[in-house]
Amino acid sequence: MRLKNIVVYSVIITAICLAYVRQQVEIVKLSYSLRNKEKCLNLIIDRNQTLLYNNMSLKSPQYLASMLKKNDMCLSLPEPAAVATVRVIRKNQQQLAKTPALSWKTNLLDILVPKAQAASDTKR
Repeated sequence: MRLKNIVVYSVIITAICLAYVRQQVEIVKLSYSLRNKEKCLNLIIDRNQTLLYNNMSLKSPQYLASMLKKNDMCLSLPEPAAVATVRVIRKNQQQLAKTPALSWKTNLLDILVPKAQAASDTKR
């Protein structure tokens, strides 16, 4: 009888110890996964700050001016004949932009130029 009680108590204590160890292992696994998620979150936050800084610097006039100067781009005002005036009548109705009256030279050259030249290259 005494041996039977010792075996039963040993089995119960062993089961409780195994449950405790299992619980501790799960806590360690969760802490590792939490640490990995925190690292990912920190990387995402750093990347977001970098992208916000780049966004602000790309929009800044100083950056645009430095890029224009670096690429030797000269900007000038367009000719009045090349400017299109757009008038909004209704938001739902679409209309084509109209340009001021063109000279007869421009009209003649427009006839001679093939229309396929106006297609854009979208593969860039």
